[in-house]
Amino acid sequence: MIATGRSMMKRMLREKVPKAEIARRLGVCRQTVYNWEKQEDRPDPAKRSSKLDPYTSYIENRLESYDLPATVLFRELQEQGYTGKISILRDYVAPIKQGHVRRVVERFETEPGRQAQMDWANCGTLVHKGRRRRLSLLVVVLGYSRFTWAQFVVSERRPVLMELLERAFRELGGAPRELLVDNLKQVVAEVKTARMPARIQSAFAAFAEHWGFEVQACPPYWPRAKGKVERAIEYVQTSFLEGREFADLDDLNGQLRTWLAQVANVRCHATTKEQPADRLKADQAAMLPVLGRAAFPGMEMLTRRADHDARISYEGVLYSVDPHILGPKRGVPVEVRIGTDERLRAYHDGALVADHALAPKGSPPQDNPLHAVARRRLRQRPPQRRPRGRGPHFEQRLPDPPRWFSDAPRVATRALATYEEDPCSPN
Repeated sequence: MIATGRSMMKRMLREKVPKAEIARRLGVCRQTVYNWEKQEDRPDPAKRSSKLDPYTSYIENRLESYDLPATVLFRELQEQGYTGKISILRDYVAPIKQGHVRRVVERFETEPGRQAQMDWANCGTLVHKGRRRRLSLLVVVLGYSRFTWAQFVVSERRPVLMELLERAFRELGGAPRELLVDNLKQVVAEVKTARMPARIQSAFAAFAEHWGFEVQACPPYWPRAKGKVERAIEYVQTSFLEGREFADLDDLNGQLRTWLAQVANVRCHATTKEQPADRLKADQAAMLPVLGRAAFPGMEMLTRRADHDARISYEGVLYSVDPHILGPKRGVPVEVRIGTDERLRAYHDGALVADHALAPKGSPPQDNPLHAVARRRLRQRPPQRRPRGRGPHFEQRLPDPPRWFSDAPRVATRALATYEEDPCSPN
């Protein structure tokens, strides 16, 4: 392990990494780095060459970006001509992975109030409001106290996530200064790489700025970096949800709150050897205050155009709107808002013109009966003529009639009384 640390140190020195940063990454003090640097100039007769030496740079570069197992690296190296055994590779890879995990985790294993970890978990399905829905679990764990906040929901959309986090902050008594997340699509727009930090979704970045915390995204394929929340999810699933009976979603969340208060957060934690509820006070004293702060406007707002049937489309499903907004026009723009209550509301010129429960993808058109009646009445009205503007003025010049037409005899005209006279009369 010492030889591996020295090889990593030499590589980082060549890359001009500061010695303090090298010591932090390797988990040693700075004096050790200085000592190793001085010993590099001395000959080491006991040093033996290894079949892995030509491939160390490749291994370190791959592990810098991905948490690849030794078996995958072994196949990749064999394609490049490696003839050694996998045991040598495992011995070389193990301290490198530990250094990566320490570099990510130790930053957040610090003072109270600094960090919280958050993640989703898929817990199967349940029947909710007459439909079978996917059951998801959101878990938030405070890094110092290990205090757990959790709730079951049937949607993982970004507005739902932000509303749940706000609720967690208020019930926990504050917001952490840093929130460690996985590469969730609701939060991360571009994942973290070896050269570039993760890019956060603009909507969630505005939410984080509103509450004052910083978002930290884990590197891809590094679940151990957020081990606290991973362990808490496993604990909830096995110790609470397994074998649980409940009536509906509200009943399930009520039982979860009771279990968290009476079991999970008052047990003696295996790592801290203390109860999370007792350590929570230290977290609350150092977290960002949330009392008196307004809620973040978490609605998702879109723009859609109503078609000739007074319907708008959202995620492949048609929803009716008030047909009176159409008039003689088609394609009238409306503002669509998706609320955290999973309802779609449409507004036109500030007035509410539609209110529907969100339907799953592939559903038939969702028509409000009042909209359907109004649409039929409007179609029964006589069509309105389009108003025409002032047209152009012109004069047509007809050709002169032919000469034979002017010289033709005229037909005599007689009064009708002439035809009514008796032809036998002497007159």
